[in-house]
Amino acid sequence: MSAKTEANPAKLAAFLRKHASASAAIKASSEPDGIDLVDLFVHSYLLWQAPSTDAAQALKRLKAAFIDWNDMRVSLVGDIVDVIGLKHWRAHDRVSKLRDAMNGIFRREHKVCLDRLRTLMKKDAVSYMDTLPGMVPYVAHRVLLVGVDFHSVPLDEFGLQLLVQSGAIPAGMSLAEAQSWVTRHVKAEEARDAHRALVAAVDHMWETNPPKLPKSATKPAELAPPKPVEEARAAARALVDAQLAAERAALMAERAARREEMRREKAALKAKEAKASGKPAAKAPTKPAAAKAAPKPAPKAAAKPVAKPAPKPASKPQRPVAKVSAKAGAKKK
Repeated sequence: MSAKTEANPAKLAAFLRKHASASAAIKASSEPDGIDLVDLFVHSYLLWQAPSTDAAQALKRLKAAFIDWNDMRVSLVGDIVDVIGLKHWRAHDRVSKLRDAMNGIFRREHKVCLDRLRTLMKKDAVSYMDTLPGMVPYVAHRVLLVGVDFHSVPLDEFGLQLLVQSGAIPAGMSLAEAQSWVTRHVKAEEARDAHRALVAAVDHMWETNPPKLPKSATKPAELAPPKPVEEARAAARALVDAQLAAERAALMAERAARREEMRREKAALKAKEAKASGKPAAKAPTKPAAAKAAPKPAPKAAAKPVAKPAPKPASKPQRPVAKVSAKAGAKKK
């Protein structure tokens, strides 16, 4: 007999009715009207395998300690663990997964925002959540149920253990199979009530028989001294700058390819027009047109010989002064 045929829908309904009365208080503290999707996302990580009271208090401390969710995203895991408290169940593991998922959202949206989930079909929204790094199925289905109103019943490991103990689900069923089976046997309009009943059952388990970590479990990363916050933020900014530079380079390459394609199309069109008119296509000039059009300089005219000036006629020789004066003296005598 398979595990699916051994599952008992009647015992599942009885289990949910048993814890329905305690789920009313959970609605006010965990599912307020108009809750932001990122707030719901962070709260779901804090609620996974943890009491609802601890999750609500940890969410308040996180919102008070950090400026916004992006500020928390670039913070160190150790700093975030210090805020929610080391006593929070598997604090380091859940914070590491939460921070990885928030970085995945930032890489897709360029900000920490999940509003795009409201515009997607259920199949695409499930794929969006499941493919985030560090994603937990409980968190993905809770965000889709409470935030986007998709039909799903989130189930974590402790909820599965309680359903097995009640006889509703056989021990051999995996978590994914159990969550799918519970979702099929709960109506869409009753999915939120079923989810809150499971949360109330897990809260009761924490009060009566809290689980304990195995002795072999060690968390050396939590004991190591945290690095300076400025160093972590500088590394995050460098990562973002590198991503933006890669996007700009890809955009420039795409524009260059587009310009080259347009140039080829224009050359092909000119060749086609020239072929239709019967004229050979004009070849691209190898030399600049301005150099060809420039007229050659005219040859210089031969220099004319310069005429020498004519020699002046020789002037008459003057008579000696002494002879003239002698003749004049003879006449006077």
